[in-house]
Amino acid sequence: MRRRVLLLALPAAACASPPPPRVEGPPIGYGHLTQLRLDVSSVEIDGRDPLPGPGDLGRELSPSAVDAVRIMGRDRLSAFGTENRAVFSVPRAQITRDRQGGGGVFSGGPTERLEARLAARLEIQDPNGRRLGFAEAETSRVRTGVDSNPAARRAAAESLLRQAMFDLNTEFEFQIRRTLRPYLTEGPGRGPAPAAGVEREALPPS
Repeated sequence: MRRRVLLLALPAAACASPPPPRVEGPPIGYGHLTQLRLDVSSVEIDGRDPLPGPGDLGRELSPSAVDAVRIMGRDRLSAFGTENRAVFSVPRAQITRDRQGGGGVFSGGPTERLEARLAARLEIQDPNGRRLGFAEAETSRVRTGVDSNPAARRAAAESLLRQAMFDLNTEFEFQIRRTLRPYLTEGPGRGPAPAAGVEREALPPS
């Protein structure tokens, strides 16, 4: 009887698929990029979270989608003046999923569609809170055919977040240089920064 049990267990083990690999790479961060120096006395990061979407996978990641956008704000912005303040906020940061047809590689079940939607906003305010200027950036990325296996889904969501953050970082700097150029400063002195190209980080692999 014992021999029969062992023989019956072998096909099940042979059919088992290894879990998909986790996304490898350094933690999300932008300290290696040149900071955007603002002619303000302080940079504040708004700690209020945006409303989550239904079944938001972005909240389950580490860092979460919201925290990833805040990391970008903390790493890229610095105060380099004596008056006014800059307020960085996250209007949107979510990764939603929808079910698709077909079979997944790991689960054999239906696949899913993931969509990352991220947004960042920077306001320049005077001491009374009056808005002097602002810049906004937003991006979205979609990945289809994602296996519904939880491990595969998480790995795909982490990869998608990194790709979307690459896009957001690029667009964020572009919008600041386009709309808030009078509040950018370089070197030891104050005054508008000269025109400069957008600095890009290396695009992570898909």
